[in-house]
Amino acid sequence: MHATLDAAGTRIDYRINDQTPAGTARPVDVHATPEELARFEADGYLVRERLFQGDALEHLRRCIDEIVDEESRREGFRIGTGRGFGGVFIRRLLDRHEGLHVFLACDALTSVARAMLGPQVWMRDMVARVSYPGQPNQETEWHWHQRVVPQPVPPWFSFPHIVDALVYLDDLTDATGPICVVPGSHKRIHEGLPSHDFADKAGQATLRLPAGSAVLIHGNLWHRAMPTLPHGTRRRLIIAGFAPTWIKAPPFDKLPNPDGLMARRCKDGSAEDRELLGLTGFY
Repeated sequence: MHATLDAAGTRIDYRINDQTPAGTARPVDVHATPEELARFEADGYLVRERLFQGDALEHLRRCIDEIVDEESRREGFRIGTGRGFGGVFIRRLLDRHEGLHVFLACDALTSVARAMLGPQVWMRDMVARVSYPGQPNQETEWHWHQRVVPQPVPPWFSFPHIVDALVYLDDLTDATGPICVVPGSHKRIHEGLPSHDFADKAGQATLRLPAGSAVLIHGNLWHRAMPTLPHGTRRRLIIAGFAPTWIKAPPFDKLPNPDGLMARRCKDGSAEDRELLGLTGFY
């Protein structure tokens, strides 16, 4: 792998050793500097302020509002108020709204995932979380997104590195609920977290960010969302998860609707779309 820096960021000339004479070239123009990637590796998170602005931000807000409005008309819909993970969670967003397919062409996120995980990545899930003022327990406990590391670690164990992009569609303030992270905690692979843990952690960082910002995190990073307070506003979040193409979908995922948006995109999309949707890139 050879990397050079230009005005746009970092150029990584990946080559996959696939038994072709010269290997398959997979260059990636990364929307980050080498210094930023090094901090991401060390801290487990990378902030992109105002990544989406103006019409792009309003587009994402409309998409999420339309999905939540549709979901609210389903029988049994409710705003979660259970201790630990309050609010509304909606999964498989790519199959719920074609407007969110813009993420398949979002190089600012995908290129960073490829810089950290390799050139072959797929978007293993996309989730919306909306928290509401005036509702109880609209926070999350300390948690991580991916942890399957056994103890002791086997000699050939494959660490499940993933990158999740947390895209906030509303300002993160003390009233709406900022996100807290513990830098470097993604490397503390044998330390556990108890259920319903909301206590401050040594060294934690509290991120207050403008709407349209993204926080990219390693799947093992300790993080929690602070509560949305009664005098705050809705807090809308999109989580786009990236993983190497050979890591399977989360267990709570459902099989794609054969007549749904993702199925059509898989059939008619480009080679890059098909890889990002998890159909190729296994060898």
